[in-house]
Amino acid sequence: MSGIFLYYMKNFIFLIKSEFQINFLLFALLIFFFSCENNDQKSAEITPDIIDSSVVMQNGLLTVSGNKIVNKNNEPVSFAGNSFFWSNDNWGGERFYNSSTVKWLKNDWNAKIVRAAMGVEDPGGYLDNNQSNKERLKTIVDAAIDEGIYVIIDWHSHNAEDHLEEAKIFFQEMAQTYGEYENIIYEIYNEPLNVSWSDVVKPYALEVIQTIRSIDPDNLIIVGSPEWSQRVDLVSEDPITTFDNIAYTLHFYTVHHQEWLRERATSALNNGIPLFVTEWGSIGYSIIDSEANKWMNWCHLNKISHVNWAVNDKEEEWSIVKPGASTTGNWQESDLTEAGKLAKNIISNWPD
Repeated sequence: MSGIFLYYMKNFIFLIKSEFQINFLLFALLIFFFSCENNDQKSAEITPDIIDSSVVMQNGLLTVSGNKIVNKNNEPVSFAGNSFFWSNDNWGGERFYNSSTVKWLKNDWNAKIVRAAMGVEDPGGYLDNNQSNKERLKTIVDAAIDEGIYVIIDWHSHNAEDHLEEAKIFFQEMAQTYGEYENIIYEIYNEPLNVSWSDVVKPYALEVIQTIRSIDPDNLIIVGSPEWSQRVDLVSEDPITTFDNIAYTLHFYTVHHQEWLRERATSALNNGIPLFVTEWGSIGYSIIDSEANKWMNWCHLNKISHVNWAVNDKEEEWSIVKPGASTTGNWQESDLTEAGKLAKNIISNWPD
């Protein structure tokens, strides 16, 4: 019975696109109820609690309104979730790219969004092995759709302008495969380095956005900003205006980025552009992080979604689990690093 339920719920977002499909959905649900009556196991009703467990069903397609990202009811929203580590072959983080980890993050951490960080130009990344990296990313995307949460398809690059054609081919495939799902968010450039926004990043972004929009006219697209996605002030002076539903990346790590970056980001918001924190990390060595608290207060005040780095057991300060922890979730408190404990506390209690 549960398998049938999950199948039809997975396709719910796709099916609501037209009146014909709505009729088909109603027919499918009738089949579901009929199968439940004939199942030897105890049947269960579709209750409001079950339907409400899907954040995408509740909120629908995310769109930009002024400097805010809003849901289908035009209400500003702020979601908290997790970013997976680089997908690259043999880097370690790729072992966590499975549906069980996504399910655990949703159910145990209350994650409303996950991010698949597909490495591009570095060894073992997309340019070396596009098939394995795409398969890992698609595993996360498919799992997020199954779980009814949002998912960021991240072109995890520091030099994306050097691989424009590869990016266009990749996002063309992603838009063709997933463009009908309201779960999908495209992040077309993770962290540009010290390059010009107007002369380098923006021209790259315009071409990739055009590729996506020719297939998928409405899903949210996020664009990185120079200097590791911290120069949102420069973006706000010359934003993309030829396409709709565009937001901009802001990254911070509390050990390096404090009030000066919040002030810069606030200035960008005041100039009218919407921001999305697709990556943030705490000090890592202690669950007490006053800067993380300040950043979370800022995100909450400004209704900005944020995704914590990173789902991994690598011995570095931002991994959420300790070396040797399960790669499929089911973590005990003792499996979590200090950064993991802090991130779980923030994500699981985020007042969305």
